[in-house]
Amino acid sequence: MLHFFKLIRIQNLAIIALTQYLFRYFILIPIMKLEPVSPVLSHLNFALLVISTLFIAAAGYAINDYFDIRTDRINKPKKIIVGKHISRRVAMLIHTVFNVIAFIIGTYVSYKAGSVKLVVILIIMITLLWMYSVKFKAYFLLGNILVSFSSAMSILIVWIFDMYAIHYTGEFIIMNIRTLNFFVWAYFLFAFAISLLREIIKDIEDIEGDKKIGCTTIPVVLGVKKTKYFLYAILLISLCALIYLSYQICCSQYFKVVFWYMDIVIIIPLIYMGYIIIKAKNKDDFSYLSSITKFIMLAGVLSMLLIFFRF
Repeated sequence: MLHFFKLIRIQNLAIIALTQYLFRYFILIPIMKLEPVSPVLSHLNFALLVISTLFIAAAGYAINDYFDIRTDRINKPKKIIVGKHISRRVAMLIHTVFNVIAFIIGTYVSYKAGSVKLVVILIIMITLLWMYSVKFKAYFLLGNILVSFSSAMSILIVWIFDMYAIHYTGEFIIMNIRTLNFFVWAYFLFAFAISLLREIIKDIEDIEGDKKIGCTTIPVVLGVKKTKYFLYAILLISLCALIYLSYQICCSQYFKVVFWYMDIVIIIPLIYMGYIIIKAKNKDDFSYLSSITKFIMLAGVLSMLLIFFRF
């Protein structure tokens, strides 16, 4: 059972679920109630949407390990699960069954939200994760963008399903739609940027195995030194956006706590990351950087708790 949980990355699934619940109940619904507009999806149906998302993510992790056996034997031989603790056939079965379950649940929730067509979003996610593992992971930058987009989609899905359900019933958010859209895209872009940072860092960690099987990831094509420039660019853009956002928040007396939280728990660790990137030379250094990105991502998710108390 332990190996199964490692295969589906249970800790990552927990963060996805936490992100979706915090975003809905601490950002989306409080802003809706300012109109006032009540969410249409019931608590149960929203829980089913989260479960569907988690099954898709878990299936993605399983298929990724399935196709990564060759590189994992080189990059992390002691952490191999598929082919050692779980057979390749079982891993593929897990991927297939989980996606079928996600599709069935997603179809039901889509119907409850007002249109079965919404399940297309989940199908796109399933397809992207499959294509990433099978083909695009080995491509220059493309694989990084695809998986980062898929990670950030956990926020957009909540917004899309709830907003569609509201429009379906004839209720509209008018006064606070800009506020809601601001938080949606701010968290989406934050999740995308941090995920992209982490994916490129992981590619540097896996450079030896990727070279041997002919991947064309950024580190393989450009080398570690030039790949750092990509990390600097993403880091700089993220820092500029967060500092600007922090300044805007500082101007509002209602968000002072959020301002200090962003500075201490998100912006300073990002600056520290820049320092570590400069010094990073070996695999352990980049593994440490990957851990920092996880911390920053979780810190960003938990900031929703502070924002909730400002409404």
